[in-house]
Amino acid sequence: MKTKTTFLILTAISLMSYGQNKDIESTAEIKSVTIYNSSAEINYRKELMLPEGKSTVVFTDLTPFIVENTINISTSSPDIDIITVTDKINYVKEKKEQNNTNSAFQDSIARLNNELGLLKCKSDALNMEKDLLFKGESIGGVSKGVSTAEIEKASAFFSKRYYEITTELFGQTEKEKSIKTRLTKFNNQINETGTNTSKACSEIQITVINASAKNVIFTFKFLTDKAGWAPAYDCKYQGTGSPLIFVFRANVFNASGTPWENVDVKLSTASPTDGFDTPSLNSKNKPSPRPKTPNVSGVKFRDIEVANSIAEYNIKHKYSIPSDSKPYLVDVNTFDIKADFNYLLIPKLDPFGFLMARIPDWNKYNLIPGTTNIYNRGSYMGKTFLNTYAENDTLSLYLGKDNNVQSIRKESNSTNQQNIIGNYTVDKSALNISVRNTSSEILVIQLLDQVPVYNDNEKVKFSIDNIDDAIFNKNEGLLTWNFKLSPNETKTIEYKYEIKAPKSEGRDNYHEYKRKFRTISCPSW
Repeated sequence: MKTKTTFLILTAISLMSYGQNKDIESTAEIKSVTIYNSSAEINYRKELMLPEGKSTVVFTDLTPFIVENTINISTSSPDIDIITVTDKINYVKEKKEQNNTNSAFQDSIARLNNELGLLKCKSDALNMEKDLLFKGESIGGVSKGVSTAEIEKASAFFSKRYYEITTELFGQTEKEKSIKTRLTKFNNQINETGTNTSKACSEIQITVINASAKNVIFTFKFLTDKAGWAPAYDCKYQGTGSPLIFVFRANVFNASGTPWENVDVKLSTASPTDGFDTPSLNSKNKPSPRPKTPNVSGVKFRDIEVANSIAEYNIKHKYSIPSDSKPYLVDVNTFDIKADFNYLLIPKLDPFGFLMARIPDWNKYNLIPGTTNIYNRGSYMGKTFLNTYAENDTLSLYLGKDNNVQSIRKESNSTNQQNIIGNYTVDKSALNISVRNTSSEILVIQLLDQVPVYNDNEKVKFSIDNIDDAIFNKNEGLLTWNFKLSPNETKTIEYKYEIKAPKSEGRDNYHEYKRKFRTISCPSW
């Protein structure tokens, strides 16, 4: 009877064990990252041995900043049923420290804070003793006399002890100052490296049913809003006969709390975290939504306008991006771009020429606005913000001031002498503009000048002479000359204008010429 009972108990335990859920805890490797301008999709891969039956796989050490409803999981075996997928933040289990240097800093800070606490305890005790030293105390009694020797002995004791206490307190204060200085240095260094102070991690739990024990590859991905990228361009001008060398790089940052080690990288201008509404082409009555500015410590964002299409850039090499909120340069592509070059001259404002490039078919490069470094024949000219939106698919790009083209503008009798004829004032101006090419190349010049603009009325008469070679825009008072200059050639332009107006009118102010897509949020450095 005893043997039969034992057999039944063992059978029951065996059946319970078969139906019991089996937990498998593991960490997965990041294989690739698709980085959007203000978020990132992280792709993981892990091969595991799954037992037969029902089990729960728990992937740990994940970023605590997973965007809700963005987890996607699949397996290499079609006969495995995924029953449930849940994610949660584990506040008890601390994430492994990735930065050994900063870990040492954190340990030093903890040790110094302990020292500071002990010093404060000692200082409090000394201050209390100092306060009690003379508080409510007298030598002998009120009616009882005390000898001079006793008074001298007590006075010497109090004086000595008071000196010892104040000296020790002074030493304590100096030690506190030293410790606080060291604490400030350690904290500043940690802030400089951008260490993520959050040690909590996320976990993804996947409950599956497996028909038979076997090796299974899990692949899963999710979005985090603690990453992003912004373009960083180099534009290199080599001369009028050479194409522009345009280097496209990206500043990438990672603040997810998990470093990306030697991963495949893809950049995209999509906005996957803006929402999950069904897109519609009929947007006549729908205003373009304003993007939500991400909240990432140490990273500033700016809104930029881009073409209403999505561009993706596959990066050739693998990269490692630490989780420290700092920008890291990623090489994207290099273009040799054909362009037409000319020098814009506005002698009224500046005597030197401004080198301009006109780039046709610009939109085919699918670039977004970003910071651009300009180089002229190897010399760094400065930095500008490149607006990549171009009407008619031709972009005008400013390449900096160039001393190879110089101008001198002289104006005589503009306001100094006025001839009075009856009730009218006649204002005459004569202008002389000389332009010189000091380079060894034939240069295309566009020269701009401006004359006063008056409203159409019968009181003011305006006339201008000797501008047959210029394009005259009367509404703006703008004069434009287009010509070429040979090496070391100088060209002189002369013209005159006259204003005849009633005494009460005089010169009017120039009319100011007013110039007149999807918006995304992008990190700004």
